[in-house]
Amino acid sequence: MIDGKKEKREINREKKRLSSIYTDIPAKRKDLAEGLIENAAFTRIRLKELQADIAIYGLTELFSQSENQEPYSRKRPEADLYNTMLGNYLKYIKQLNDMLPKDADAKEITTDGFDIFVDGRDIK
Repeated sequence: MIDGKKEKREINREKKRLSSIYTDIPAKRKDLAEGLIENAAFTRIRLKELQADIAIYGLTELFSQSENQEPYSRKRPEADLYNTMLGNYLKYIKQLNDMLPKDADAKEITTDGFDIFVDGRDIK
């Protein structure tokens, strides 16, 4: 785990990174976008922490209800938390992406001219 000050710095750095990516969001949606960016930044930093924990301790652990019972392998709570937070992060990013203006030029199919050549050749 990272300390509180370092975590705040990392979250602020991530907020700046995301804000620079989503600068084209229309002004009327900026307030909503700010909240999503904040949540996404917080979640991404927590995901990094959980990834480090999972890399060290793994996804499963041996668990026993009592000393008399033989331990069995179970999913660690951190693995469940990671999966939940990853799903939330992806939702935040999708919502932010959906707020971006649709680029009319991106819908046009770019061509190198080969299709036009083939189509023109077949008309004769």
